[in-house]
Amino acid sequence: MKYFIVILLICTASCSAPNSAKVSTKRTQPAALTSGFVLSNVHIVDVEKQIIHRDKTVSVENGVITDITGINDVSNELPRYPKTELTYIDGNGGYLTPGLIDMHVHIYEKASYALTLSHGVTHVRIMNGVAEQLIWREQVNAGDLIGSTSTVSSPIISAYEDAYLQHSVTTAAQAREAVRAYHRQGYDVIKAYGNLNQQALAAIVEEGQKLNMPIAKHGPHASGTMSVSALTGLQSFEHVEDIYQGPLNHQFDADQLPEIIAELKATEVAITPTLNIFQQLTKLSSDKQDHLSKTSQHYTSDIISLETKNNQVKRWLNASDDMAAHNRKTLNFLISITKKLHQSGVSLLVGSDSGVLLSPHGIATHNEMQLLQQAGLTSYEVLQAATINPAKALNMANEIGTIAPKYRADFIYSKSNPIEDLSVLQEPDAVVKSGNWYSQQQLQQIRNQAIESRSMWQEFWVLFDAL
Repeated sequence: MKYFIVILLICTASCSAPNSAKVSTKRTQPAALTSGFVLSNVHIVDVEKQIIHRDKTVSVENGVITDITGINDVSNELPRYPKTELTYIDGNGGYLTPGLIDMHVHIYEKASYALTLSHGVTHVRIMNGVAEQLIWREQVNAGDLIGSTSTVSSPIISAYEDAYLQHSVTTAAQAREAVRAYHRQGYDVIKAYGNLNQQALAAIVEEGQKLNMPIAKHGPHASGTMSVSALTGLQSFEHVEDIYQGPLNHQFDADQLPEIIAELKATEVAITPTLNIFQQLTKLSSDKQDHLSKTSQHYTSDIISLETKNNQVKRWLNASDDMAAHNRKTLNFLISITKKLHQSGVSLLVGSDSGVLLSPHGIATHNEMQLLQQAGLTSYEVLQAATINPAKALNMANEIGTIAPKYRADFIYSKSNPIEDLSVLQEPDAVVKSGNWYSQQQLQQIRNQAIESRSMWQEFWVLFDAL
């Protein structure tokens, strides 16, 4: 991909730069309800207690939930708020669900932040950092860019010598310096790859502990002769696929799972299954162009789309029938592993791996949630994996993931009960982000404007800067 981008840059540089974006993605277009509001006659989904609090009134000011009362506690004239300029909204018996958190995405352009938000994903964890994402993170925080807030990982620290968007380390000293450098640069979490040698991985863990820098580990396993217990305290393990490829050595050996899962549970580290992305490659290999035609390709950035179509997508479209059958068998096994992890009490996190294999931001989050339901999780348990579990892993459990006073006003409004059908959250009737109310119509406008305002030239330079 490194050389692919360089060649594209050379070709594009010979042409004039494209016109500036047609439409701004700033909050002013479209205008959201930002001055605070009182939302009455709503039912609140309590994800942690697995109940619905009925007939409530929610007050929001300055981006924070200030009060939640029973519907009968506030009269039609709302005299408790005589000096405020809050807007009053009748929720008409709708439901409020905490904003969703996707713990594994790949973003290299501004449009992606708006796309995720338009589907009710109010926070994302970006899992392969570049410098520009730190700027975008602060722009969203400041309200200058509409979209999901974000936690940004470092560039991947791996043992690959010449991998694009990865930092190669082979010694403990190199590993420690990498952690220190990314900590200084303002990244939120270190992403450690599965192929690191024992010395490098141990050094990353130790240095992260010294700096209080969280670490997310690609693959729920250690390195060399390390015990998995040495990874206690990490922010998360990524990909159940790597249980199959790592400890199980590509064997469909369910008999080994109890011991592997027991070791993982003892670390108390949450696991992000990322079933969505394996299902994506499985459908590409099995259904070929039929599946590709159903994929929302305009959700994927132009360069990533072009690169992946010539590599990974092409690979799976050309897969043999035997490979497609193997992928289907593997996917079912990964779902079974996820089910056993859940039954054993391992904390699960929703992570879609969107932005890879044309997997669409926001939509992929909901697909991951559907796959968790296939693994046996109830609607409440799936929502826990998409809200309070990620909030705890991110050490943000007092800020997001719950609808309660003093929490950030990040939630989804739906006319129907999401516990009966989680799919109603994919196209929300409204989303509140940091206290800003966006109607369904506004969300669609935000989505369309984000797509229209894309600039391949800008994306070139974001990726080129990371070379």
